[in-house]
Amino acid sequence: MDLNDHSRALRWAKLLFFLVLGNTMLAFGVCAFVVPNRFMLGGSTGIALALQNVVPLRLSVLSAMLNAGFFLLGLVMIGREFAATALFSTVFFPLVLGVFEQVPWGTLFVQDRTIAALFGSVVMGAGIGLVIRAGGSTGGMDIPPIILQKYRGIPVGNSMFAFDAAIIAAQMCFQGVSELVYSLTILFVVSVAVNRTVIWGGGKVQMIVISPKFREIADSLTAECDSGVTLLHGEGGWQGEQTCAVLSVMYAKKYPRARAAVLRVDPEAFIITSNVTGVAGKGYTLDRQRRVPRRAL
Repeated sequence: MDLNDHSRALRWAKLLFFLVLGNTMLAFGVCAFVVPNRFMLGGSTGIALALQNVVPLRLSVLSAMLNAGFFLLGLVMIGREFAATALFSTVFFPLVLGVFEQVPWGTLFVQDRTIAALFGSVVMGAGIGLVIRAGGSTGGMDIPPIILQKYRGIPVGNSMFAFDAAIIAAQMCFQGVSELVYSLTILFVVSVAVNRTVIWGGGKVQMIVISPKFREIADSLTAECDSGVTLLHGEGGWQGEQTCAVLSVMYAKKYPRARAAVLRVDPEAFIITSNVTGVAGKGYTLDRQRRVPRRAL
């Protein structure tokens, strides 16, 4: 087995692990916290819960039927590799859901409905986020948000919130208005947990440095922190002197080292730092190509 084959096998093994873990967490959250407390839920599971009021089928069966339809949508819109992960979830999630359905959960963990809503939504959101972070899909209603993120750049958690709100509104016909507060709380916490899990450890910041030693700072960031830099030409507002600002986008965990590198070059450097919600291009969504700086040739 050559290096490429080993790397590919390792990537698929990691993806399979997160698919199993994420789907199991999602099914556990539904059966242990949502169903016993009769909470309304979004996603394909929420649609299945609503359909149970008019269709005499088990939750796992209805979920499997819905996920199959969303799988075909993902196959057409996203591609074969993604569809393979969705296919796994389409089969695995209803199976593990069917197993958990047989357990008499009741109030096994918590009796307080508020705690059940909060804890269950964190478990479900983290499960969905783990799968999406690994590049897979739990199947079902997380496929349309992933399509929107791919083609429109809309964060998964945001569009998922909108879809789930519509699904919960449909369930109010069967559950009543009294469950709305719990359900909206679950919906909000799930969307936050999904977004935080997806970006956990991979948050990025943008740093802009203004200093007369911009060349030395750019070289320091490149050599010491392995960060790409861009020089933005500008003009001082007071004396009109020509200068450059150093722009760099990096993972948040690199920032302390990058800031220290800048201050070593110029202790009086003006540093502007802000959080970045999305980055695309070489070094992030595309493979980085390392080259020797032109001035070093």
